[in-house]
Amino acid sequence: MTTYAGPAVLLIDDGRQFDTAADLTKDSSGTWHGTLTFHGQDLVPVLLNVQDGHVLVDGRPGEFVRPDRSDWTINSGSPFVIRILGSGEAPF
Repeated sequence: MTTYAGPAVLLIDDGRQFDTAADLTKDSSGTWHGTLTFHGQDLVPVLLNVQDGHVLVDGRPGEFVRPDRSDWTINSGSPFVIRILGSGEAPF
């Protein structure tokens, strides 16, 4: 198992980019998943509807889906954390 914990950038479909802290894990089959943590309540309305996107780790892109957009209710407030599931090669 390989892990990454550190800075990353979220890219969403409309071209906007958001700095985030990533906590990601990849298993021996190459499947990866994890969380993205954001600070700042002003980001919540934008990020609530993110269903998929790209995350950059040291400039390397990884595509992901967000399987459950209701996950934010667990951690409402700051920080804002979303769970992601990789849908391609891991960016780390």
